[in-house]
Amino acid sequence: MKQRLDGRVAWITGAGRGLGRAIALAYAEAGADLFLTARTASELEETAKAAQGRGADADWCTADVRSKAAVESAYERALERFGRIDVLVNNAGVVAGGRLDDIGADDVRRMVDVNIWATIRLTQLALPHMREAKSGTIINISSLAGRMGVPFYATYCASKFAVRGFSEALRRELRPDGIHVMGVYPGGTATDMIENVEFDRLGMTIATADQVARIIVRGVRWKQAEVFIGLGENLISRWNDIMPWSMDIGVEMLRGRMEAAVQNQRTT
Repeated sequence: MKQRLDGRVAWITGAGRGLGRAIALAYAEAGADLFLTARTASELEETAKAAQGRGADADWCTADVRSKAAVESAYERALERFGRIDVLVNNAGVVAGGRLDDIGADDVRRMVDVNIWATIRLTQLALPHMREAKSGTIINISSLAGRMGVPFYATYCASKFAVRGFSEALRRELRPDGIHVMGVYPGGTATDMIENVEFDRLGMTIATADQVARIIVRGVRWKQAEVFIGLGENLISRWNDIMPWSMDIGVEMLRGRMEAAVQNQRTT
């Protein structure tokens, strides 16, 4: 019988759509209650209603995770509403692809603020209650681009490698406190974040957001340190660690396809 998550409260960022929405619904089906944040009220309300339809007690508020005041206000609301935070899912993320000298400073700053700063600040807010309870789960959504360098995504890779390092260090820091930290490394996932990226040019398969969400919940139940979405992604990452020069050769063979695949990348 699958382990239930009844009575736990999960705070999920970027929960209005895509992977965040799928994670919220997967947690609802597992019995957890939800506190949801994102930028768009209508999308959050829709996710909350869908979660409530699966039996969850769900509350939400809009919050731009780039804003210190917004995330701290959301944290206070979560505590006022539920009195605790058992699970934090740092899912909110943005991406911009292209040649390094074509990526604007505003896009770089946005990736740093959303992908790195917000992940750290939200974790700092949630930690005191988890330390006191001697339990809790922190899930940081990185990317396959946080495990290996991908041409034309240098700045995105930089932000997601930072999430990987943060997750690994935090896992070792918090283990004595009974707090589980899990890094998640998806490859291509069918969300609006990769809309217009032609992954078929690269011979890559695409996972659905629902598939990724179920794997994440399973990883929490099994207390995994790292979760890779797809056997291929796992093998590629490990191979890159062991023989990076051979991966360089493989990437060079695909360079033209990679550049063509990101030409229509929509910054999101």
